[in-house]
Amino acid sequence: MRIALAALVLWLLAAPAFALTLCEAKTGFSADRTLVIDGKTYLGRLWTMPGMERHEQNLNGIPAAFVLHSDTPLAELVLPDLHTVVEFLLPAELHLFSDPRLTRRPVGNETINGIATTKYAIDETVPEGHGEGFLWLSDSGIPMRLDGTFTRTSGRVAHLRWELTHVKLGPQPGSLFEPPHGFSKLPAEAIVPLLGLKLKGAH
Repeated sequence: MRIALAALVLWLLAAPAFALTLCEAKTGFSADRTLVIDGKTYLGRLWTMPGMERHEQNLNGIPAAFVLHSDTPLAELVLPDLHTVVEFLLPAELHLFSDPRLTRRPVGNETINGIATTKYAIDETVPEGHGEGFLWLSDSGIPMRLDGTFTRTSGRVAHLRWELTHVKLGPQPGSLFEPPHGFSKLPAEAIVPLLGLKLKGAH
Protein backbone atom coordinates (compact mmCIF):
# COMPACT_ATOMS: atom_id res chain seq x y z
CA MET A 1 0.00 0.00 0.00
CA ARG A 2 3.04 2.26 -0.32
CA ILE A 3 1.62 4.61 -2.91
CA ALA A 4 -1.79 4.96 -1.30
CA LEU A 5 -0.39 5.67 2.13
CA ALA A 6 2.29 7.95 0.76
CA ALA A 7 -0.31 9.99 -1.05
CA LEU A 8 -2.57 10.18 1.97
CA VAL A 9 0.21 11.24 4.33
CA LEU A 10 2.23 13.47 2.07
CA TRP A 11 -0.69 15.45 0.71
CA LEU A 12 -1.18 16.52 4.30
CA LEU A 13 2.49 17.14 5.08
CA ALA A 14 3.29 19.12 1.95
CA ALA A 15 1.43 21.86 0.15
CA PRO A 16 -1.99 20.82 -1.09
CA ALA A 17 -1.08 21.82 -4.64
CA PHE A 18 0.97 18.73 -5.37
CA ALA A 19 1.46 15.13 -4.35
CA LEU A 20 4.65 13.21 -3.68
CA THR A 21 3.73 9.67 -4.59
CA LEU A 22 6.87 7.77 -5.55
CA CYS A 23 4.62 5.07 -6.94
CA GLU A 24 7.51 3.05 -8.36
CA ALA A 25 5.51 1.90 -11.37
CA LYS A 26 7.14 -0.93 -13.30
CA THR A 27 6.78 0.91 -16.60
CA GLY A 28 7.22 4.41 -17.92
CA PHE A 29 4.12 6.50 -18.53
CA SER A 30 2.73 10.02 -18.66
CA ALA A 31 -0.72 11.16 -17.56
CA ASP A 32 -2.92 14.05 -16.59
CA ARG A 33 -3.39 14.11 -12.82
CA THR A 34 -6.39 15.37 -10.89
CA LEU A 35 -6.05 15.83 -7.14
CA VAL A 36 -9.04 16.87 -5.02
CA ILE A 37 -8.55 17.83 -1.37
CA ASP A 38 -11.63 18.70 0.66
CA GLY A 39 -13.49 19.62 -2.50
CA LYS A 40 -10.73 21.80 -4.00
CA THR A 41 -9.34 20.58 -7.31
CA TYR A 42 -5.69 20.74 -8.41
CA LEU A 43 -4.81 19.80 -11.99
CA GLY A 44 -1.32 18.75 -13.02
CA ARG A 45 0.76 16.56 -15.28
CA LEU A 46 2.78 13.48 -14.28
CA TRP A 47 5.70 11.68 -15.95
CA THR A 48 7.12 8.48 -14.50
CA MET A 49 9.91 6.03 -15.09
CA PRO A 50 10.75 3.25 -12.61
CA GLY A 51 12.15 5.00 -9.54
CA MET A 52 11.59 8.52 -10.91
CA GLU A 53 8.71 10.99 -11.10
CA ARG A 54 8.05 14.48 -12.39
CA HIS A 55 4.96 16.41 -11.30
CA GLU A 56 4.14 19.71 -13.01
CA GLN A 57 1.82 22.04 -11.12
CA ASN A 58 1.13 25.76 -10.85
CA LEU A 59 1.87 27.12 -7.38
CA ASN A 60 0.03 30.38 -6.76
CA GLY A 61 0.23 31.03 -10.51
CA ILE A 62 3.91 30.10 -10.81
CA PRO A 63 4.74 27.07 -13.03
CA ALA A 64 6.67 24.45 -11.06
CA ALA A 65 7.93 20.90 -11.43
CA PHE A 66 8.75 18.48 -8.63
CA VAL A 67 11.42 15.92 -9.58
CA LEU A 68 11.62 12.84 -7.36
CA HIS A 69 13.94 9.81 -7.22
CA SER A 70 13.23 6.80 -5.04
CA ASP A 71 16.92 6.24 -4.19
CA THR A 72 17.37 9.56 -2.37
CA PRO A 73 15.49 11.50 0.30
CA LEU A 74 16.20 14.70 -1.63
CA ALA A 75 13.77 16.13 -4.18
CA GLU A 76 14.04 19.13 -6.48
CA LEU A 77 11.55 21.92 -7.06
CA VAL A 78 12.20 23.38 -10.52
CA LEU A 79 10.88 26.90 -11.19
CA PRO A 80 11.37 27.54 -14.93
CA ASP A 81 10.21 31.16 -14.92
CA LEU A 82 12.69 31.99 -12.15
CA HIS A 83 15.51 29.83 -13.59
CA THR A 84 15.81 28.36 -10.12
CA VAL A 85 16.05 24.91 -8.53
CA VAL A 86 15.25 24.36 -4.87
CA GLU A 87 16.49 21.16 -3.25
CA PHE A 88 14.49 19.92 -0.27
CA LEU A 89 14.07 16.86 1.92
CA LEU A 90 11.20 14.53 1.32
CA PRO A 91 9.31 13.77 4.54
CA ALA A 92 10.88 10.85 6.36
CA GLU A 93 7.49 9.11 6.42
CA LEU A 94 7.95 8.28 2.75
CA HIS A 95 10.49 5.58 3.61
CA LEU A 96 7.84 3.78 5.65
CA PHE A 97 6.01 2.80 2.48
CA SER A 98 8.82 0.62 1.13
CA ASP A 99 8.26 -1.80 4.02
CA PRO A 100 7.21 -5.16 2.47
CA ARG A 101 5.19 -5.96 5.59
CA LEU A 102 2.55 -3.40 4.63
CA THR A 103 -0.55 -5.24 3.51
CA ARG A 104 -3.16 -4.58 0.88
CA ARG A 105 -6.57 -6.18 0.57
CA PRO A 106 -7.97 -6.65 -2.95
CA VAL A 107 -11.71 -6.14 -3.15
CA GLY A 108 -12.36 -6.32 -6.90
CA ASN A 109 -11.28 -5.42 -10.42
CA GLU A 110 -12.25 -2.34 -12.42
CA THR A 111 -11.19 -0.56 -15.59
CA ILE A 112 -10.35 3.08 -14.84
CA ASN A 113 -10.04 5.39 -17.85
CA GLY A 114 -9.04 2.52 -20.11
CA ILE A 115 -6.57 0.87 -17.70
CA ALA A 116 -7.36 -2.45 -15.99
CA THR A 117 -6.87 -2.20 -12.22
CA THR A 118 -7.27 -4.07 -8.99
CA LYS A 119 -9.22 -2.20 -6.33
CA TYR A 120 -7.61 -2.35 -2.89
CA ALA A 121 -9.01 -1.37 0.49
CA ILE A 122 -6.84 0.98 2.60
CA ASP A 123 -6.98 0.88 6.39
CA GLU A 124 -3.61 1.80 7.86
CA THR A 125 -2.29 3.79 10.80
CA VAL A 126 0.98 5.72 10.55
CA PRO A 127 2.60 7.99 13.15
CA GLU A 128 0.80 11.04 11.69
CA GLY A 129 -2.67 9.51 11.80
CA HIS A 130 -5.01 7.05 10.13
CA GLY A 131 -5.80 6.64 6.43
CA GLU A 132 -8.68 4.69 4.96
CA GLY A 133 -10.34 4.40 1.60
CA PHE A 134 -9.69 2.67 -1.71
CA LEU A 135 -6.86 2.49 -4.24
CA TRP A 136 -7.16 1.36 -7.88
CA LEU A 137 -3.75 0.05 -9.00
CA SER A 138 -2.77 -1.47 -12.35
CA ASP A 139 -0.68 -4.64 -12.61
CA SER A 140 2.31 -2.49 -13.60
CA GLY A 141 1.94 -0.26 -10.54
CA ILE A 142 0.10 2.71 -12.05
CA PRO A 143 -2.07 4.44 -9.40
CA MET A 144 -5.14 5.19 -11.48
CA ARG A 145 -7.39 6.34 -8.64
CA LEU A 146 -7.37 6.92 -4.89
CA ASP A 147 -10.40 7.89 -2.84
CA GLY A 148 -10.18 8.16 0.93
CA THR A 149 -9.70 10.16 4.08
CA PHE A 150 -6.77 10.86 6.36
CA THR A 151 -7.35 11.66 10.02
CA ARG A 152 -4.35 13.29 11.64
CA THR A 153 -3.48 12.71 15.29
CA SER A 154 -4.74 16.26 15.93
CA GLY A 155 -8.20 15.14 14.82
CA ARG A 156 -8.19 17.02 11.52
CA VAL A 157 -9.83 15.02 8.74
CA ALA A 158 -8.98 15.50 5.06
CA HIS A 159 -10.97 13.99 2.19
CA LEU A 160 -8.70 13.06 -0.71
CA ARG A 161 -9.18 11.95 -4.28
CA TRP A 162 -6.57 11.28 -6.99
CA GLU A 163 -7.21 10.18 -10.56
CA LEU A 164 -5.13 9.74 -13.70
CA THR A 165 -6.47 10.24 -17.22
CA HIS A 166 -4.96 10.16 -20.72
CA VAL A 167 -2.34 7.64 -19.62
CA LYS A 168 0.30 7.01 -22.28
CA LEU A 169 2.60 4.06 -21.68
CA GLY A 170 6.21 4.08 -22.80
CA PRO A 171 9.70 5.30 -21.91
CA GLN A 172 9.94 8.96 -20.89
CA PRO A 173 12.90 11.27 -21.72
CA GLY A 174 15.57 11.18 -19.06
CA SER A 175 15.87 14.98 -19.20
CA LEU A 176 12.47 15.26 -17.50
CA PHE A 177 13.99 13.91 -14.30
CA GLU A 178 17.06 16.15 -14.16
CA PRO A 179 17.27 19.86 -13.31
CA PRO A 180 17.99 22.15 -16.29
CA HIS A 181 21.58 23.25 -16.79
CA GLY A 182 22.41 26.81 -15.77
CA PHE A 183 19.61 27.21 -13.21
CA SER A 184 20.51 28.82 -9.89
CA LYS A 185 20.17 26.72 -6.75
CA LEU A 186 18.57 28.26 -3.69
CA PRO A 187 17.85 26.82 -0.23
CA ALA A 188 14.22 25.94 0.40
CA GLU A 189 13.91 28.59 3.09
CA ALA A 190 14.73 31.33 0.58
CA ILE A 191 11.85 30.82 -1.80
CA VAL A 192 9.17 28.38 -0.71
CA PRO A 193 7.38 30.91 1.53
CA LEU A 194 6.64 32.88 -1.65
CA LEU A 195 4.86 29.83 -3.02
CA GLY A 196 2.86 29.08 0.07
CA LEU A 197 4.78 25.88 0.78
CA LYS A 198 6.16 24.28 3.90
CA LEU A 199 9.23 22.32 2.86
CA LYS A 200 12.30 21.35 4.82
CA GLY A 201 15.62 22.39 3.36
CA ALA A 202 18.30 19.92 2.35
CA HIS A 203 20.78 21.22 4.94
